[in-house]
Amino acid sequence: MDATELQQRILGAFGIVVEPHMARYVLRRLAEAGGTLRELPVIGGDARTGVAVRVSIDPSKVVSPAPSSSSVTVS
Repeated sequence: MDATELQQRILGAFGIVVEPHMARYVLRRLAEAGGTLRELPVIGGDARTGVAVRVSIDPSKVVSPAPSSSSVTVS
């Protein structure tokens, strides 16, 4: 997984837009901790409002395979 894919997963799972440097930080923390990490602090922006947020996310929701976007329709 690269930083761009991680940014999309965080956006999809938590509604948070993160910058590339934050995505790299998350990737580094995930690699260092392996599967033992229970929560991970993330700083970004709320996707709907743009307000800056700092939240702790569940890393298992980011590491697990992303759902297929083929079932989403846009009209």
